Amino acid sequence: MSGVIGLDVRLPIGGLFTVLGLLLAGYGVATEGDPALYARSLSVNVNLWWGLVMLVFGVLLLWGASRARRVASARPAAETPEGRATEALEHERGLER
Repeated sequence: MSGVIGLDVRLPIGGLFTVLGLLLAGYGVATEGDPALYARSLSVNVNLWWGLVMLVFGVLLLWGASRARRVASARPAAETPEGRATEALEHERGLER
């Protein structure tokens, strides 16, 4: 029953922020020459800036997830004290397959 579940929440969230940041920054670049659109924000292209912020955040999450995946490797349960204790408990209770 021992095993490693490779679920890292940074992967889907980083992907989401990266895609949305690209879309928002792309819209900001496409609407750069429209002063009426950005009149309420004192002529600051908020779509471009927040798109870039979201893009950087998403890339940082993806980088962190890929770095953690390289660092953490699956080790057999018999190599760690916690794994040996879990294996002994499973054997004692008859939960092994």
